[in-house]
Amino acid sequence: MKSKFVRILLIINGILIPIFILFVLGNYFKDKLNSNFEYKEPEIVESEYETKQSSLISIPNSEFYLIAEYKKRISIGEFSIQSEEQINLPYSVPENTLNLIFLDKDLNHKRKLLKENASIKSMFVSHPFNNDFNEIEEITHLSFYIATEDSNEDGIIDKRDQHYVYISDVNGKNLTKVTDRKIKQYEWINGNKELLLNFKTEDNTKLEYGVYNIKNKTITIKETL
Repeated sequence: MKSKFVRILLIINGILIPIFILFVLGNYFKDKLNSNFEYKEPEIVESEYETKQSSLISIPNSEFYLIAEYKKRISIGEFSIQSEEQINLPYSVPENTLNLIFLDKDLNHKRKLLKENASIKSMFVSHPFNNDFNEIEEITHLSFYIATEDSNEDGIIDKRDQHYVYISDVNGKNLTKVTDRKIKQYEWINGNKELLLNFKTEDNTKLEYGVYNIKNKTITIKETL
C-alpha cells in the first residue's frame, strides 16, 4: 500500500515538475522579449531656436525697405520643424520678432529699429487713405507693439511680456513710446496725424480712450458716457 502511494507521488511529481519548469522558463523568455521591445517615451529636449531674417520687403508709399529678424524654433524633442513662417511685412511681423532692419532706396543698411533686441509683437502701417478716401501720397509713420523689459520676470523678453504702443518715422528713426498705459487697441485717424487709443481699465469694462497727436506728442483723454 505504501509503495503504491509512493509510486503515485512519483508519477504526479514527474508530471508537475516539468510543467513548473516550462512555466518558469516561459515567463523568463517572455520578460526578456518584452524588455527588448519595451516602448520608451521620446526624450524631451528643450526647444532650440535660431535667429532668421525675412526677405526684403518694400514699405508701401515710401522709398524704404524692411527686414525682420526673428527667432524660429528648430526642434521639439526629436522632431524638427521645417515649415516656414507666414510673413506679411509691413502689415504684420513674424512670431518672436526681435528687431527690424531698415534700408534706403538703394538697399543700403540704415538702422535697426531697436538698439537692443527685444520683442515686437505687431506693427501697423498708417492708413494709405485720408478721411475723404483720397490716397495719401507718402506714408510718414509706422506703429508697433513693443516690449523692452522682462515684465513677467521669466528671464527673457518675449511675447508673454507687457507690450506698449510705439511709433517711428517710416525709415525707423525717432522711435517713441506713445504711453505707459496698457492699450486694448488703437488705430490711425485724421490722415495719419493722430492715433485713437482704447485704454485697458481695471475692470476691463469701462470705456476710456484718448487721442495721441503725432506732431505734438501729447494725449488728449476723451470723455465717455
